[in-house]
Amino acid sequence: MKKTDCAERLQPLTEEVMAELIKSSRFEAFYSDNVETLGAPTLTQYLAELCESRGITSAQLLRDVDIERSFGHRIFIGERSLSRDNALKLALGLKATLKETSRILVLSKNNQLYPKIPRDAAIIYCIYYKKSYRETQDNLYDWGMTVLGEEVKYEEIGKS
Repeated sequence: MKKTDCAERLQPLTEEVMAELIKSSRFEAFYSDNVETLGAPTLTQYLAELCESRGITSAQLLRDVDIERSFGHRIFIGERSLSRDNALKLALGLKATLKETSRILVLSKNNQLYPKIPRDAAIIYCIYYKKSYRETQDNLYDWGMTVLGEEVKYEEIGKS
């Protein structure tokens, strides 16, 4: 299976696994060929993989995105859960792709970014255009949206 970025390096895409499964004439053959890649990594494994691939330590990442060191360390060892905004901060600090950001959100049991929500659309834009964490915070502020780490305003969620 082709692996193009860190999101696929640790685990192949679901679509790729599905394609392999469908084209396999015997489940046993599929399973034995793919047993190593089945299942999802933990959030801590995935964050460690991303840090390693970027050549950054968890301590440096936490400093870069304004997450308190002892709290952040507990995230990296799996003792604390990750809020959606903190997950997004880490993704921005890692210069994660949209796919990698989505995986961080899923593994941290948070909602994925949704482009019909204005604040999410702004964050998607910043991630896609490889804005840094600081640039994203500045853009959110300039665009009149809640910066990461503050309570989100009702208007930014949408009135559904």
